[in-house]
Amino acid sequence: MSRIYERKDYYVNYLKEKGVDLQKHLDLTTLKQRLDLDPEPFYKFAEEHRSESLQKYFKPRPFFNYDSMRQTVFLNDLGYNEHNTFEYNYGIKDEHNNLLKEMLGDSAFEQLNIDKDTAGIRLLEYTPGNGIPLHTDSYNAFKDKNSKDSTVHRYFVAISPWSWGHFLQVHDNIISHWTPGDVIEIPNEVFHLSANFGIETKLTLTVTGYRQC
Repeated sequence: MSRIYERKDYYVNYLKEKGVDLQKHLDLTTLKQRLDLDPEPFYKFAEEHRSESLQKYFKPRPFFNYDSMRQTVFLNDLGYNEHNTFEYNYGIKDEHNNLLKEMLGDSAFEQLNIDKDTAGIRLLEYTPGNGIPLHTDSYNAFKDKNSKDSTVHRYFVAISPWSWGHFLQVHDNIISHWTPGDVIEIPNEVFHLSANFGIETKLTLTVTGYRQC
């Protein structure tokens, strides 16, 4: 009989409780788009503001809801820590969020049908050997700033071109071979992960917000 501190199946059992089944295909066809986007200003932004970025790794945080907290505890127990989930996160500061909005441009918000005024933009930089493990999005930080009672939408936007070891998994879909400007909406409550097991930095955006009225 395995002892409680030796067990590593908590997350597996948690997914079963949630009814998550990788054998059931999730069709992302209608959730894919492409933006006309120049990646160079985003590289420059990261270089100029790296010291001001939020430098963090995957661990429990006070604003996490119950499910997010459980997921994080399970993942830390599996070995995810500051050495393999480290990220530079740009956009937490309002001034940086506004700059990133302007860099993305009004036409992008029109195309995504996202309200620009309340949108949250994050530029995420993962160096080789780091990523964000299996999780769902709670949007708690976004909701804390926006009290609107409406569905929140989140998009993955590729900034750096796809390279060795770069991938995104959304349920049973393994996404790779992207080019800057490729977009995928991450459906609510769908488990996903993203990693850089390659040799070059992976730079992506997340766009979080409400539909335009």
